[in-house]
Amino acid sequence: MNLPNVLTSIRLLLVPIYISFLPNVVNKLFFSLVILALGGFLDIADGYIARKYNLITDFGKMMDPLADKLLLITIAGGLWLNGYIPFWILVFMAIREGVMIAGGAISYLYKKIAIPANALGKINTCYIYLLIISYILQWEIRSLLARGFVLLVLVTTIVYSNIFINKLFDKKTMVN
Repeated sequence: MNLPNVLTSIRLLLVPIYISFLPNVVNKLFFSLVILALGGFLDIADGYIARKYNLITDFGKMMDPLADKLLLITIAGGLWLNGYIPFWILVFMAIREGVMIAGGAISYLYKKIAIPANALGKINTCYIYLLIISYILQWEIRSLLARGFVLLVLVTTIVYSNIFINKLFDKKTMVN
């Protein structure tokens, strides 16, 4: 396992760490911000190292976006359970990310294709980080960011659905 994959695995481990410690932490917002920042830093580091040193693997293509999704949904869930984020944001995130995970899994299982993240996916992930941070820090613009999130989810879901359908039915990538 190379370094970027180790960093991705550490991000995956942040999920049970967050779940385990959040109930007993006094300052839940600060703890959430620290875990979110650590996850974001590790995400940037693993992507940079993988691209710079040509260490991109199928494991990384599949697990890196999964680590993002699981960590962000887990933190949003923790914030919702403690009254810091509206439930509809969590639901919207969970449905969209669930569809993305299912689409990626189907693509890999049936076609042996790992669909890598594209610029729009990276923008979506950064936006979700910003949205969660806006609720943690209780910025005045958080409701505006939440409405923008709805539009971004619609656009990215349509784009990724198109990519998924094209890859799934592309005759050149059929697995016998």
